[in-house]
Amino acid sequence: MSRIKEVIRFEVVRSLKKPSFWIAAVLIPVGFALYIGFAALVGYNAGEAMEAGTNTTDLKLGYYDESEYLKQTKFVNADEKEQTLEAQESKDAGIAAVKDKKIDVFYYIGKDFAESKKVEIYTKPDNASITDDYSAPIRNLLATTAATNVDAIDFAVITNAVDYEMTTFDAKDNHEIDASEKVKEIIGPGIALVCFYILMVVLGNRLTAAMVEEKENRISELLLTSIKPVDFIIGKIISLMIVGIIQLIVLVVPMLILYKLGQNGNVFPDWLQISFDFVSIAQYMLMLIISYFLFTAMSVIIGVISPTAKDANSYSGVMAIMVILPIFFINVFMPNGTSTLTYVLSYFPPSAPIALMLRGVFGNLPTWEFWLGLADIAVFGLLAARLATYIYCKNAIEFTAKINFKKLFGTPRKSWKK
Repeated sequence: MSRIKEVIRFEVVRSLKKPSFWIAAVLIPVGFALYIGFAALVGYNAGEAMEAGTNTTDLKLGYYDESEYLKQTKFVNADEKEQTLEAQESKDAGIAAVKDKKIDVFYYIGKDFAESKKVEIYTKPDNASITDDYSAPIRNLLATTAATNVDAIDFAVITNAVDYEMTTFDAKDNHEIDASEKVKEIIGPGIALVCFYILMVVLGNRLTAAMVEEKENRISELLLTSIKPVDFIIGKIISLMIVGIIQLIVLVVPMLILYKLGQNGNVFPDWLQISFDFVSIAQYMLMLIISYFLFTAMSVIIGVISPTAKDANSYSGVMAIMVILPIFFINVFMPNGTSTLTYVLSYFPPSAPIALMLRGVFGNLPTWEFWLGLADIAVFGLLAARLATYIYCKNAIEFTAKINFKKLFGTPRKSWKK
């Protein structure tokens, strides 16, 4: 244990001393915040531009209704002021008035409006823009006219103004489930899924690269003279897990603080004012830890079998695809899409973590399957760690350009089996 502790202490301290670790830890939340802020700003500016382009407050509007469908020509504009459309003598007269800038916008409703269902709009702005849309006034007037031709309830149905209220009953005790309870159920698996993905992206290649680097620099030869391979591999795996947990704490704690502040300030909608199910969160955090143990063990296997960093990157890409495979078949994890593929991905070791977490998010993961899946991940994680140790005994000082699988799975050197 003392040797394992030494490896863990050395690896954790080395990682925490690297500026790149803290830069990544800070840049990810800052990057997310900047992205959200930029997206909100762009959306706001686009909305302002669109609204400015459709505002008709200071414009003169004209129309010619050859079908005589319109019943009134007054409407309330975006500034809540009443505007009136000026009648034109004909279509040609209205178009000429636009060209001469006597009016700003001209609406023409043809005689065959009932069949064509088309309104022609003519305008001549000083600065034409693709965001300009002056259809709001005529839409308003047509809707008002339509409302006078049908019953109020018919108009509400046609315009989709009917409110729909859904009540969902729990499958076990038939009590009503509200939106906050549904959100509460997905908090645990949702957090675990996001954290696992972040760990993959941020730290996924770190251990593999470290293993290959030590082999290329021939540090492995020195290490094997003073430490058992099993102690070295276990220390490596645990140290990366500790570093990953520290990374998550740096990411999650500020988010929780912001959420708490927003909750106290009534910033979030009612359905986000939720109470956490700490039992569910604890269960999925356990799954996260065991899943990350499996992932780090597989990363170590890639690191010890790869003779060069280039080979390691290739194998890491294949492993990453196997891990995120459930995302490509996300429809099979929905409550109505469960199939044989769902269970295959749920118990295939590389894809099991994300598959089980997705099923938890969609609410179709029974308790017994949760624990069975957790045991499956744990067993294969231990087997992967054992396999990594075995391969390291055979391949720690292998510097050939290609992997010799016959030699790789032969008998380990006796001097390294102590």
